[in-house]
Amino acid sequence: MKLSYYLFNENVRSFNQLILSKKVNKDNNYFELEPRDIERDFEFKVYIQRNKSKEPKWINFLENDLEIPNREEIKNMVNSYVILVKVMKDETPYFFAVTGGFGFTAINKNNLENNFGLKVALNSIDSKELKAFDVRNLDLKTKQKRVLFNKGSEVGEFDLDFEQDLINLVSGKSRDEEFGTSVRGSTSSLSVTSDVTFSRLGDKCKQILELFLSEDYKENFGFIDNIKIVKDAETISILSLNLFNVLSEQETDNLSLAYPDMIEYEKCSTYQIRRGRKKVDTDEVTLQDLYSLLDKEIEFNSPSDINKIKITGFDDTGNPITSAVSINHFIIFQTEYGGSTFIFSLNNWYKIDNDYFARIQNEIMEVPLIDNADFLTEIQNKEAEGTYNERQDSDYFLCLDKRNFQVPNSRSKIEICDLLSRDKHFVCVKKETRSATLSHLFAQGSVSMVMLKDSPKYRQHLVRQAIEKFPDENYDEQDFPYGECTLVYAISSSKSNDIRTILPFFSKVNLLHHVALINRLGMKVAMFKIPVIGEITTDEEDEE
Repeated sequence: MKLSYYLFNENVRSFNQLILSKKVNKDNNYFELEPRDIERDFEFKVYIQRNKSKEPKWINFLENDLEIPNREEIKNMVNSYVILVKVMKDETPYFFAVTGGFGFTAINKNNLENNFGLKVALNSIDSKELKAFDVRNLDLKTKQKRVLFNKGSEVGEFDLDFEQDLINLVSGKSRDEEFGTSVRGSTSSLSVTSDVTFSRLGDKCKQILELFLSEDYKENFGFIDNIKIVKDAETISILSLNLFNVLSEQETDNLSLAYPDMIEYEKCSTYQIRRGRKKVDTDEVTLQDLYSLLDKEIEFNSPSDINKIKITGFDDTGNPITSAVSINHFIIFQTEYGGSTFIFSLNNWYKIDNDYFARIQNEIMEVPLIDNADFLTEIQNKEAEGTYNERQDSDYFLCLDKRNFQVPNSRSKIEICDLLSRDKHFVCVKKETRSATLSHLFAQGSVSMVMLKDSPKYRQHLVRQAIEKFPDENYDEQDFPYGECTLVYAISSSKSNDIRTILPFFSKVNLLHHVALINRLGMKVAMFKIPVIGEITTDEEDEE
């Protein structure tokens, strides 16, 4: 039987803290089951929801134009259960929930032990029988993806970059069939297929607890410790105050929102962000939606108020299909404290491992700089990128900004670069050092270089323009001089520091990924800092 397990954190002391009383009540057709007169070696409570009915939303779509016989009998029916379990280890109580149907919407997710499902899964799955990974990068412009294999595989076959990806979910075959046959673990939940019975549920929870506390995962998955959860209360308090201040000022730098669980939220059609009676309905959860709620003058006076803002996902019939989850689970925020870099993600504060941080810093300093200070001119404070590109030295540069290549049999268009130099510098220009902006820049450069290497039509598109501008240079379509090419990431900044030191940490991780990709193609990568000066009176919008 396949069961879903949840472990609650150390703050929980009683069964009442595990469930949402506004969900588990008679009005929602929940009632508690009484045990038979059989002693168990664990404490438990069981609630079931029987025949919870609701009119499907699509009825309204049909009834205005069609006759619907026995309309009042058309209902969506839901039956669910929640089992609460308490087990002891070394005189310490541990609380679990086991759910079925929509029972997971009735548990208090704010009290769950984060990374529980992942740790148990990584400690129990055969490292050669992995089936799927869900990952998302820990950057402010988040990318989430799922990679699945139809047969068990090793971690290297998934072609994931665990330097910059945070695992949200892993599934595969258990290495111990007595524990279960298949295992799937996400950040807070665990799904195990096994032959467990209710009477053995206490033993199963103890077995799961042992796996959660084990460090066996380090042998094959030690990379997940590059980013470690912060548990020190004083540090968390200071970091949370920093986050609260940023939200209060409605800032956008180093801050974004992302869905915490692909499996749950990909099923949602709409969302509701709520604080008390104030709410915002939206098709996609964005930072602007959150700020729209704050503009409704809700109570927002301390870091604890962040947790009181809830998001619920609804299906296309208007039924809630997620529990009301704190906005904390959606927020991604990067900040500095005490000389260290911290990331807030999935309702946890993460500290970047010092060795990992130092390694990234060392590797980023190996990316060369263009040592000619006059390589590009200074940029005005509010100058548009397009205007800036057009006024560069026309004897040395060919401006390719907006001269996009139309990918055959596709709607996609690719920009080769913003500026091509006589010395075969492919220059990609971007204003400012915001993480979300930079991820676009880095991808633009590597995608262009991959196309240059792999697509004859792309090379032809480039060579035709390059030869017209620089007729004396070597641009042979058939024997293209890849080794003479340098992709230059030119980024503006008003700071005096080395551009490599002022990038957000995960932008550095992201950049190194693209540098390695371009280097494998046989081309070089360099960086250049564009100084920012003065102000202009025009109000041109920044161009992508």
